[in-house]
Amino acid sequence: MKHAAHWSITPVKRASSSSDLVRDAARKGADQGVGFLVEEQTAGRGRRGAHWASQKGGMYYSVLLCPTIPSRLWFGFSFVASLAIRDVIAARLPDYDIALKWPNDVFVRGEGKICGILIEASGNDLIIGTGVNIAPIISVEGAKQPAVAMADFNARTPSPLELAEAYKKELARRCYQYQENGFAPVRQEWLTHCLHLDAPMVVDPGKGPIKGVFHDLGEDGTLHLLADDGQMHHISTGDVALLGAV
Repeated sequence: MKHAAHWSITPVKRASSSSDLVRDAARKGADQGVGFLVEEQTAGRGRRGAHWASQKGGMYYSVLLCPTIPSRLWFGFSFVASLAIRDVIAARLPDYDIALKWPNDVFVRGEGKICGILIEASGNDLIIGTGVNIAPIISVEGAKQPAVAMADFNARTPSPLELAEAYKKELARRCYQYQENGFAPVRQEWLTHCLHLDAPMVVDPGKGPIKGVFHDLGEDGTLHLLADDGQMHHISTGDVALLGAV
């Protein structure tokens, strides 16, 4: 895997999404680490096709990853990316608890969601797209959780490029470690920052909502939900709604 020094960031004023730019570059034979930072996205998206508000002033950065591990292990990069951006945000908001929601949302505990990540396959490669709210944002009607921005908590905020450069280095380091050491250390660290340990939630894996309590993170990245009827569910994908204060 290329060292972070060889990963590139190309700033772009406006595009459908930063991930679309990376996908186009991958089709043209781009190397690992090629990345785009978009000032304004016209068609930003989140998991399961959800719309991602991409107002000016945020970090909308996507990068191409060419994994050297079997595709059955690619799920781990979702957690790797969330830990990387969590560290970068936490370093700039030291007075706040920056926590993680399964599988890869980043929250300011007690306040709201500050970052979302979308992992997409592109042939034999992966695209890691990350959006961080930096400048104050306007709430999106119908959002599942309140959105917050770094500027809400710190008057001195980084530019999108400064944040992307710091994230790029941390992400490259963690991706290399994951491919060398596996998911066990990633899982252990992710659980220390989990927003909803033993907390009630409703998960919709696509076949109807299931209410229960978050029990554990599986060794394969699945969410272990202890349902109200006592049944344990291992969920690999689904919409998660947290119940109560987060």
